[in-house]
Amino acid sequence: MELLECAQQDSQLQAFIAIAGITAEDLCLLQQAAPKIVPIVPEVVDLLQANLLQQEQIAAKLGQAYGNYAAHLGQWLTNLFSGPHDADFLRQQEELGKQNVQHKIPPLYNAFIMSFLRAALPHSFGKNAIAREFPDGALTAATLRLLDFCQYLTDRAYTTRLLEVTGISKSLLDRLMTA
Repeated sequence: MELLECAQQDSQLQAFIAIAGITAEDLCLLQQAAPKIVPIVPEVVDLLQANLLQQEQIAAKLGQAYGNYAAHLGQWLTNLFSGPHDADFLRQQEELGKQNVQHKIPPLYNAFIMSFLRAALPHSFGKNAIAREFPDGALTAATLRLLDFCQYLTDRAYTTRLLEVTGISKSLLDRLMTA
């Protein structure tokens, strides 16, 4: 089952995808661009690693959790573009969020990495003349939407854990957050 079909079974995912504007065309575009993007993944990973080395605490925590974090990130980025974007992809993204929670990776670290990728990937697309092969920023837009989707799935894992630890209901948390 394709990712967008799977999301129809979850009202929150369905709403996120609709509002974010993620389409089947986005997912096809990412897979179409994958042969050009995958070769630049190591460049993006190296840029992130250079930034992580400036933040020793973050680098140490990610290293403890994932061993070779650069290899982990490289594989994740490769899968992000090459797909397939199906039920397994969705499960893998959800599992990654759960792993971050289990490894006690602070949400700030995930936000930092995703923020970095939102800037670094479009820059690398331009620098390597990949973006201009696709119309009107479509590649960058599709990439950013899928990164947002993946971050949302990780954030959901953190929220689920927060509810477990505090023993409060989702509706109470929602009321507390919007009071």
